[in-house]
Amino acid sequence: MEQFEQLPERIQRHLESVAQQTDIGSAEEALPVVVENWLEKTHLFNEQIESLHMTREELFSQADPRGALVLTYSGSLIVLGPVDLGRAAANSPEHPPTRSFEYASIALRTDVPELTAADSVQLAGDLQKDSVAVFSDAPIKQSSEILFIASFPEGVKAPDQIERLRQASIFLTNSFVHANRTLTTSPEAAPDRFTLRSIVQYVAARNETTQAQTKSIIDDYLMTIETGLMIGERVSLGLLGTVELHVRPAQKARVGRNPATGEELLIPAKPEQAVPRFKAASRLRERASLVPVERIQPDTGK
Repeated sequence: MEQFEQLPERIQRHLESVAQQTDIGSAEEALPVVVENWLEKTHLFNEQIESLHMTREELFSQADPRGALVLTYSGSLIVLGPVDLGRAAANSPEHPPTRSFEYASIALRTDVPELTAADSVQLAGDLQKDSVAVFSDAPIKQSSEILFIASFPEGVKAPDQIERLRQASIFLTNSFVHANRTLTTSPEAAPDRFTLRSIVQYVAARNETTQAQTKSIIDDYLMTIETGLMIGERVSLGLLGTVELHVRPAQKARVGRNPATGEELLIPAKPEQAVPRFKAASRLRERASLVPVERIQPDTGK
């Protein structure tokens, strides 16, 4: 495998170890799948960094007040919020500033939870590429070696950092779970991430609400959007764009052909009618333009 041979030796050894933990065959059979999965995750991480205008860091100081996004060798994601300035004012040298913490592990690891979060977490030292991260007052005391660190240009305000980190966390945790479907032969171990049920489970876990409460809120949100459409309003979908009804003109009866048989058939006339129309936000169009075509059309270029 040419791509595997080009990776640093310590990452090669790590991927060989992961290959031994899968249920998709022998370690030799699993290794190409594990490598492809790892490369996809690193690409997704880099794509997200570029999309959210974050900066790559080799070293992130314990005293740095900015938020940070960390990807480990194992493909786990660590999201560190900016320093809590309200608490920082009351901190002493013996009690370093605290920040929010979120950790999402890969499905293969059984020694850590899949998704966990906490407030008031401290870095026990600097974060450095190829070294482990150590935390105080966190549900995870130590990570595997760090592959990438990303933060923000100077001058980005804390609320903006928090919003970008939230977007990155949601995108990457869901994308990584979806990517991990290649690492198992058991459908139950890798459920579809984007069914309503899975979305409710994820949002509930992330916001520490019950699934029943979360589903009720999502149902209310969707019903409100539908109501706006039905009364002729243009409805905002936030970062996604807007949706509204428009009138499709009446269509006359015409002769067409059955695409399967080529036989002529009569397509009946249709009166003018209201149909929904979605308009993507400029942000969504910009982010979509960064998506590799191969992800939408897997056979492209093959």
